[in-house]
This record gives sequence, C-alpha cells and structure tokens, in this order.
Amino acid sequence: MELEYTNKNSKRSKMYIGVGLFVALLVAATVFLALQAANITGDVDVEMRTVVVAVNEIPARQPIAEDDVTTREVAADPTNEDAFESVDEVIGRLPSITVSQGQLINANVLASTTEGQTFSILQPGEVFDAEGPDLRAVSVTVADGNAVAGTLAPGQRVDLIVTMTINPTTDQPQADPAEPPEFVAGPSTKVTMQSMMILARNESIYILRADLATAEKIAELTAAGGVFTLVLRPEQDERDAQTDGSTIDRLIDEFEFPIPEPPEYENPN
Repeated sequence: MELEYTNKNSKRSKMYIGVGLFVALLVAATVFLALQAANITGDVDVEMRTVVVAVNEIPARQPIAEDDVTTREVAADPTNEDAFESVDEVIGRLPSITVSQGQLINANVLASTTEGQTFSILQPGEVFDAEGPDLRAVSVTVADGNAVAGTLAPGQRVDLIVTMTINPTTDQPQADPAEPPEFVAGPSTKVTMQSMMILARNESIYILRADLATAEKIAELTAAGGVFTLVLRPEQDERDAQTDGSTIDRLIDEFEFPIPEPPEYENPN
C-alpha cells in the first residue's frame, strides 16, 4: 500500500516561521522605541576631560617623576572633576599615600596642596579646625648618627630627645663650704616631645609638625645649645612614655660603674 504525500506539514512549518519572524520584529521595534524614548539611540555629546593618571605605582613620599604620570581623555563626571589636567602640576610633588597604577592624581593624594611645596601641615583628609591646636612646622638639625643612622623619612613619627649641658650657679653661698656641692656641671638628657610627625627632610634638617607652644620650646632648646636625637616610634604605638631622664651620676649608680681613684705609690724611702 503506498502512502499518499501531503504538504500539510510543510505549510504548517512555514506558518510557524512567519509567526516567529513577526514576533521578533515586534519585539525589536518595541525595544528600539523604548531606547529612543530614553534618548539612548540618538547622537549624544559626551563631555570629555583631560586628567593626569599614574603610569607606574608611586610610593608615598617619593617625588613624582615625569615617567610616572601621563594624561588621558575620560568622560567627565564628579569623580574626576578635581583631577589635575597637566603633568607639570604634579612632577616633583610628593604623594602622601602610595598611588596605584592608573589612579587619578588629585590634590587629595599629594602631601601638599600648595604648588612648589613638598609637604602639608594638615594630613590628607584633615580639615582645619579653628578650635583645635595651633599647628605649625618647625625644623631641627639632627646629625645622622642621632637620627637612626639617617634612615628617617617623611611620614614617620619620632620622639625628640634633648641633651643639655647644665651649669648650676656656682656663686651661691653654701651652708657648709666643706660639704660637696649639691649639683655639679654636666650633661643632662631627657625625652621632651613625643610622637612628632616628620613632614619633610633636607639632609640633616628635619621639619616636624608641632603646636606653637612646642615650637617655642624647641627654639629655646636650640638657642641653649641642646643636642637633639630623634628616635623612631612603631606606627601602632600611641602611648605617652614616662621617663626620668639620664645624667652621668645616675648611670654610675644604675650600672655600678667603678669610679677611677688616684693610684697609690710606695714611698721608696
């Protein structure tokens, strides 16, 4: 028995294909009209902005070199409106934080917001407070041997130790001239100011952040011939250490140094 051929299935398939194409065109038209209503398909003028970005990772407190930065054109938005527009504005400046590769360079990442100045008294994100301390920058001269072998760098916190030569007044009358004087001339060492931020350094001259009263004391100690020593603090240590200071007589007592005595000579006669 032979099967009779029919093209009903073929006609039905063509009908399904036609319906599918119609639905696809309908969806495409709907999407197009929606995008056009949102002004996405039209010609939109995007405002561009020239910004300075880091080509390499720039360590904190390391001067920005010409090879470290470049300029790029980006779409303008609030996130880049305060970025520098020329590399000349940042070359030679010091970042207060490590700048990542590709990061925008703006005033917030620099140690100073004043062009030509390599440090700022206020720290990044710190806002001037008229009710706060009178913050200042003061400099001290410290030999490398007294400054952790000259390895100290801006951004570190240090304690300031001062050694003074004390000369008690000798023209005051003693109650008993036969008794030894209560005080004698000699060096005296004491930690004075603690947790001071190094803002900048020029060889053996260190610029420290201090309040105005502390700056006065440092100026007086300098005028009196004080010898300064800077000791580095751990970043996590916020404590205010208490010390008694040090003098030669105290060291002799503490460590039981033997005191030299004149030798005894035998009388040959």
